Amino acid sequence: MKSRVLSPELLDSLPPDDPGAQASRRDLRRLHPLLGQIGLWTSWFSEKYPGRPPSSLADLGTGDGSLLGTVLLRAYPNGGNGTRIFFVDRQPVVPETTLTHLRRCHWLPTVVTDDVLNWVKKAPPFSAALTNLFLHHLDEPGIRRLFSALAEKTESFAGAEPRRTVLARWGARALLLLGCHSVTRHDARVSVKAGFKGKELSALWPSVPGWILKENTAGPFTHFFSATKSS
Repeated sequence: MKSRVLSPELLDSLPPDDPGAQASRRDLRRLHPLLGQIGLWTSWFSEKYPGRPPSSLADLGTGDGSLLGTVLLRAYPNGGNGTRIFFVDRQPVVPETTLTHLRRCHWLPTVVTDDVLNWVKKAPPFSAALTNLFLHHLDEPGIRRLFSALAEKTESFAGAEPRRTVLARWGARALLLLGCHSVTRHDARVSVKAGFKGKELSALWPSVPGWILKENTAGPFTHFFSATKSS
């Protein structure tokens, strides 16, 4: 598969209470462990912030926040030590039960309804930011603008995205066998075509000194990118 191809995803256009949107979000929660994303992010936090979470954390394009909520409770079983969490999305659907549970474990979550780039530009600095299956929604100029804003606001960023490979394309088709909803299956096929490979994301990060970039595959279907400010 050569160049990226961006096409609209159905979930982005559906209201949160649409049955198809609700079914697709249930599918995504079920697919997170199957795709290895829970293990991937738990390992990232444990390696990057061992023992104690960052003081503030932004989950960009959060959706229902289920992935980050699960990961943080695994990576930090002793609690959040007052870490601020920003769940940012145009249509966030983070349930109150998730927020309540995080608060009980000494996290300070805030749900932000806003365009991701707009929020990053106006937000105060935050320690770390992550995206999961979000960057592939943006074209290259959009990613450059987001990366430029992030480089000014945070010390650490990581993103997990679809791999743009033939194997990933076949994996998207196999979702039918798992009983996934038609919205999920459509969006998976579109996501793979808009995904990444090689060092495509590294090439879009600002060319400024002081950043350590890593870009690699993480399992058969996930492309992982991280940028860390050197101390």
